[in-house]
Amino acid sequence: MPAAITDVTTELLLVPLEPRLRAYGSDVVSIVRVLLRDSDGATATGFTYTLGAGAGIVCRMVDELIGPAIVGSRTDDWGEHRRRLAADTRRLGRSMFAPALSAVDIAVWDLRGIQSSRPLYAVLGGKPRAVPIYGSGRGSNSLGLDELVKQSLGYLRDGYPAVKIRAGARSPSEDLERLRAVRDAVGDAVPLMVDCNEQLTLADALWLGRRLSDLGYRWIEEPLIAEDVEGHAVLAAQLDVPVAVGEHLVGRYEFAHHLRTTPIGIYQPDAALTGGVTEAVRIADLAEAGNRSVNFHSLPELHIHLAVRSPNACYVEDFGILNGVLAEVLAPQDGVVVPPDRSGHGIVWDSGAVARFRQSL
Repeated sequence: MPAAITDVTTELLLVPLEPRLRAYGSDVVSIVRVLLRDSDGATATGFTYTLGAGAGIVCRMVDELIGPAIVGSRTDDWGEHRRRLAADTRRLGRSMFAPALSAVDIAVWDLRGIQSSRPLYAVLGGKPRAVPIYGSGRGSNSLGLDELVKQSLGYLRDGYPAVKIRAGARSPSEDLERLRAVRDAVGDAVPLMVDCNEQLTLADALWLGRRLSDLGYRWIEEPLIAEDVEGHAVLAAQLDVPVAVGEHLVGRYEFAHHLRTTPIGIYQPDAALTGGVTEAVRIADLAEAGNRSVNFHSLPELHIHLAVRSPNACYVEDFGILNGVLAEVLAPQDGVVVPPDRSGHGIVWDSGAVARFRQSL
């Protein structure tokens, strides 16, 4: 029988983003870290993050609501506690509760692995395998054309076999020029993707998407705001290039609605935002049942465990949003990554950086 959870604490870290990742609305990332301790002395960690306001409220949700509800319980009780907490907070909405629940859920799964001396992927029923990784984040909208090409080629020199570029902040014609320049620089064999960060109108998304297939782009990501299900249905039906969506969808029901309503082929849940490991696995299984691909959003050190147990996962994304507080990052070897064999999720935190960026609550 697993040892009981004796302590649930949170800490808020305000971490500067490296300069080439600062084109997405913030110079810093706010990381909420959750620490679980059990009666045997084991410590596990979970986390969520925001690029805007509200991280302090997420901490309070854990400290005042979720944490007290699970102290004294065991990790094998988590499913029932999770269901009850979701039901009891339904009228609060999901905007703050979902990331708080995600952080605790990740910590519980980490503790399950630590208590059983197994890596997370094994606890989830997966087996280690190599998964291709793509570079994401350096090719931002703020870069000039020459620097955009330079950063994209830099990913290839660093061993990434595929690269994602940002678009949407400029005119569609200028974005097309930039995307064509990157394609010309890397050659036809390199897989390229484009992320529009919800910034296009339907008309502009149709115009740009119709031209991306000629350039061999693998997908167009978040062309519209995620809630525009009908617009995504139009895009997915009319474009040859696949449409990807998911980092801003919360929970399996929002994903299920997309699956029922649109022919979108690629879904991108983020376990730290959508409800934790529990919900991200459910979403991956929904996508598999619908014959859709899943490519988890960012956080490769965590999502590699989910990818290896999901046969419909074809990439891991490397956007270094946590790198400022990690002592070890997942790096490509021959274009692929494999999960660590450490117990739990195996994320190695930089204790000095954690202490340096910790905020008073």
